[in-house]
Amino acid sequence: MTDSPDATLSCVKLLRPFTVPDFRLLWTGSILSYVGGQLTMVAFPWLVLKLTGDALIMGTVLALSSIPRAVFMIVGGALPDRFSPRRVMLWANWLRMLLMLLLAVIVYAQWIQVRMVFVVAFLFGTLDAFFWPASSALLPRLLDDEMLPAGNSLMQGIGTLSVMMGPAVAGILITLFAGHGTHASADLPGIAVVFAIDSFGYIFSGAALLFIRPIRTEAESTTERFTAVAMWRSIAEGFRIIWDNLPLRIATAAFTIFSLFFRGPYLVGIPVLCNVRFPEGALAYGMIGSAFGAGSLLGLICAGALPRPREQYYGLVLLVDFIVIGASFIVYAWTPTLNWAVLMSALTGITDGYMSIVMISWIQVHTDTNALGRVMGMIMFFNIGVAPVSSAIAGALINLSLTGVFLVSGMVMIVLTLIAATIPTIRTMGIAADEGTVT
Repeated sequence: MTDSPDATLSCVKLLRPFTVPDFRLLWTGSILSYVGGQLTMVAFPWLVLKLTGDALIMGTVLALSSIPRAVFMIVGGALPDRFSPRRVMLWANWLRMLLMLLLAVIVYAQWIQVRMVFVVAFLFGTLDAFFWPASSALLPRLLDDEMLPAGNSLMQGIGTLSVMMGPAVAGILITLFAGHGTHASADLPGIAVVFAIDSFGYIFSGAALLFIRPIRTEAESTTERFTAVAMWRSIAEGFRIIWDNLPLRIATAAFTIFSLFFRGPYLVGIPVLCNVRFPEGALAYGMIGSAFGAGSLLGLICAGALPRPREQYYGLVLLVDFIVIGASFIVYAWTPTLNWAVLMSALTGITDGYMSIVMISWIQVHTDTNALGRVMGMIMFFNIGVAPVSSAIAGALINLSLTGVFLVSGMVMIVLTLIAATIPTIRTMGIAADEGTVT
């Protein structure tokens, strides 16, 4: 029995970016940094929870990391359009490596205090604000437009594999290297190991970035002196590009609403849920995160290998994703067992993984390469800008009722999505059905 031609063509399409040497470097160098980042996504809130036992403080720490990520995201998006995205990513990686290494030492020596966690959260959020817009701007400089969906799928696939494996590995490492102190301090050695692994991942990623030479023109060739006035003029231009593009306006508004009702309840609520309801503790937290990663990987593969949907259906792709996420929150609110939480996390990953590739590829193709950093930075700003508010509110309300936070957030997301589905402009994202153009 032989493979079908369609399956073979889909596989070839998905793997074509590997024919580009610089993409292979970027992909290979990202493996350990993505995995390390996901290990830290488990270890960091678990550290706060073990030090304080307070959901409000954990929400405040997460909010603090999101504030600079949002405030500096616009500037972080402007820099790759003026300088090399590769250079911005490289410096961000080196600094994140030093930060994680320092944190590993402090935690292992049990010198860590809550105020130190606040400082680390702020600094790490600041570096993320510069790294992620540059990362989105680099890929279109390495691949042609036809390869972008597959390239995004492969890059996001690393992140998704890390989401699938990282949380479970983090839970195992924290348990495996647990000490013999109090209930709170026993997990500190394992948490320190996680931070050390994350630090090594940034070293590996930075080394790969050193050898990448983008094939498309870099914005750093401009003769305009890079002053504060020029920077803000560049930022204003990025805002104008989004405002003049109806699909970008709709997507930005949708991501902002999504962030408000999803980020805080998920980032604060899931670790608390695992700590108070499931006996598996950190392992349960890792399993839920890994289930999301496994589902997301399937969604990414489908988005990169299968034909893209017609552009006027992109709004429906967004709405389906939001409905599934809202439903998952309702399940988290009521399920007494880990199995249902893991199942819903996997289903959410499938729809979210598919949606993210479809939308990111569309934005990259329809945006000028030398403006892409600003556009992505602006979208990330509006998406992440409400995250501190969401995390702080969720942390305060979860202390009153964990079930209530999940239930209300899920219902609000479902109701808003159903209302949006009745508006034709949102269903089509303002893209004309006949030519796939902006209306």
